[in-house]
Amino acid sequence: MRNPLTKRIPREIKNDLGKYIALFLFLILSIGFISGFLVAGDSMKSAFDNSFEKYNVEDGHFCLAAEIDDKTKENVENLGVKLYKNFYKNEEIKNGHTLRLYRNRDDFNKISVFEGNLPENNGEIAIDRLYAANNDIKIGDKIKVADKDMTVSATVAFSDYTSLFKNNTDMMFDAKKFSVAVVTDSDFNKIADDSYTYCYSWIDNDKNLSDSRKNDLGDDVKEELVKTGMLTDFVKRADNQAIMFSGDDIGSDKAMMLTLLYVLIIVFGFIFAITSRDTVEQEASVIGTLRASGYTRGELTRHYLVVPTLVTFTAAVIGNILGYTAMKNVVMNMYYHSYSLPPYQTLWNGDAFILTTVIPCIIITLINLFVIAKALRLPPLQFLRHDFHMKKKKKAAKLPNFRFLTRFRLRIILQNIPSYIIMVFGIMFAGLLLFFGLALNPLLSNYKTEVVNNMICDYQYVLKAPVETSNDAAEKFCMTTLYESNDEEISAYGIEDDSEYLSKVNVPKKKNEVVASQGYLEKYSLKVGDRVTLKDKYGENKYTFKIVGSYYHPASLCVFMTNDNFNDVFDKDDGYFTGYFSNEKLKDIDDKYIATTITQKDLTTVTDQLDDSMGMSFTLLVGFSVLIYIILMYLLSKLVIEKNEQNISMLKILGYSNREASKLYNRATTVVTIGAILVSVPLIYYVFEGLYHYFMFEMKGWLPYVVPWYVFVEMAVIGIICYTIIYFILQKKINKIKLSQALKSDD
Repeated sequence: MRNPLTKRIPREIKNDLGKYIALFLFLILSIGFISGFLVAGDSMKSAFDNSFEKYNVEDGHFCLAAEIDDKTKENVENLGVKLYKNFYKNEEIKNGHTLRLYRNRDDFNKISVFEGNLPENNGEIAIDRLYAANNDIKIGDKIKVADKDMTVSATVAFSDYTSLFKNNTDMMFDAKKFSVAVVTDSDFNKIADDSYTYCYSWIDNDKNLSDSRKNDLGDDVKEELVKTGMLTDFVKRADNQAIMFSGDDIGSDKAMMLTLLYVLIIVFGFIFAITSRDTVEQEASVIGTLRASGYTRGELTRHYLVVPTLVTFTAAVIGNILGYTAMKNVVMNMYYHSYSLPPYQTLWNGDAFILTTVIPCIIITLINLFVIAKALRLPPLQFLRHDFHMKKKKKAAKLPNFRFLTRFRLRIILQNIPSYIIMVFGIMFAGLLLFFGLALNPLLSNYKTEVVNNMICDYQYVLKAPVETSNDAAEKFCMTTLYESNDEEISAYGIEDDSEYLSKVNVPKKKNEVVASQGYLEKYSLKVGDRVTLKDKYGENKYTFKIVGSYYHPASLCVFMTNDNFNDVFDKDDGYFTGYFSNEKLKDIDDKYIATTITQKDLTTVTDQLDDSMGMSFTLLVGFSVLIYIILMYLLSKLVIEKNEQNISMLKILGYSNREASKLYNRATTVVTIGAILVSVPLIYYVFEGLYHYFMFEMKGWLPYVVPWYVFVEMAVIGIICYTIIYFILQKKINKIKLSQALKSDD
């Protein structure tokens, strides 16, 4: 025989239809976005990992001062690699942008076409898809290259430039002012003339080499090339930011996104639980009758679990469908807005289904099971009497001798403490997300300001080989890259004892003593007197330093020592150096010996690119937070009104107007909500500070944690505006409560 309780399920949903629709839609959006993030991220990560074989991506490349001779080429290839010519030429075009011109590559570092066709006729050029999007360039547009108008025939993605790094030593890629491009062989020879860069890519003959063996093989190749005296650049694939940077980032936020989802699920699980508990209280007479008729607590518990579980499961399934369609495309566009990735194919993700469907259903079911089972522990007689106290009923708390209305509102707050506690928790959570979205832009702006204000010099030259200059304004320095235990890059500088450019750095004279930048100290919670152990790229050599001082360089992760100590620690010859500090441009050093030149423009490119890449995320996060604010406030405030419908109806019978009833109930909720918003604003600052250090520790680099005062004002104003909207909605709900509602009491 069909369980008659099943017939009640549609009616229970209908009675709270607005509430369940709000929860249903929000669960769909939350689960859909996280599912889309996991599906797109894992699919793109898989496409990236497979691209090395699919597009025959180089295992490394090097540049020489002239074409390689046959003997050297033979010696290098005998090591177990195959060499490919990969010559290119950098051409400056309008607005100071740079195009790096290549011939088409058919057998290595293959190029994928997004739109159009690769150049087949002279005068055609194919450019990077992301650069084209950032500069509003379309197929058929003209670009002047070397005084020649060329027609854009295609937008493409280079498998060896998934991130548009002009130089491997650059701090950040620049997809707005730099692009790789393809031209015909004839145009390349004409445009390039004979001044192009002699770059060669190598690919290991053995595709199954371990990372360690690949590294050793790369070292062998470099050792052979050094003998020629013509080596100007050398980069292994593992060190190539243009190839690896995007792959390291894709999917790196998975843990954070899942944490966000599960916190949301827990919040909404308690909202479901409160709703179910209130339903139990409203149907107390029915439950008492059913229990007296022979229904067990287990049967009733399972019945009241059906609606929250059914709503969650349905929302999760639809959310996953949304994740594989629209939401996947949203996340995909975010990645494509940042990186020059090749096309990818959506893959089925079993983990995404478990993480976004199975686990949320289990969490909400367990929360509701606990609350409902506890609510149903009373004997049938107490349900019939509407007595919901597990123990002897306590006397009402004695309140101070306030005005009647004030005491009435306090009593409302005390009677609805569970709902208000969850509301406060929800406001804190939504406020945390809102703070994150509002604070990141100022954090980036502050980073940009700190970088500019604390530049060591106007021009910082990093050389490929020590080269002298006759400019007296130049000051030699040494630099190498070491790594923290989490593989974070830490720059180690050797500077002059009486440095003109770092005069505030009191460099220690003792070996293995260093001065650390403020950014390094803050990120790793270090202080003067601590010892740190850093390692080289592959961890073969480790160096322990004692921090004896700090230098206010808040946006950088670096340590300073004297040049002599640097050469001693890293076993370099006396007089060795790797670059120059200078406030003047050095004109007597050939470009082929310069690895990179760091200027204010290069430093601010980091923030410009981050702002461009993440700006959409900030906006989405703020919108998402506001939505959480509104839904949480609405659902929980509505619960308070619904729980007190009979009392509100009685007030109306006694002569209170709709407005006066609203003043009593809605203003009680207003006090709690506004108080929670105002208290949460400073509290969130400190909570976020702890989370910020955690998340930044997982990321590369450091942005000083500085939040301007207006962010707190914006948070409070947004929260209050959101509640004002809810207030007027609740006012209408109170207006609709009929006087006859008071007669429905079963007490």
